[in-house]
Amino acid sequence: MATVSQSISLKVLFFGRLKEIVGHAEESLASTDAATIEQLFALYAARHPELAKFRPSLVASRNQEFAAWDTPLHTGDEVAFLPPVSGG
Repeated sequence: MATVSQSISLKVLFFGRLKEIVGHAEESLASTDAATIEQLFALYAARHPELAKFRPSLVASRNQEFAAWDTPLHTGDEVAFLPPVSGG
């Protein structure tokens, strides 16, 4: 018998240049394909290929705490993608 993927509902936040690329700072997403932060980012990079070049320098957070890219996601999580901070 085939297993059925469960859809999870997330709030996704984008900061800095990422917000400009995606076109908004915040999005609600229901997905069956994003079990980890890495998979979630891959979904957005597929839609907005320019995001992919930022991946090596990005930091991610889940529920306002820095998180590893392999962190599992659950319904109700808030995930933020943060580019490196620059300035002077």
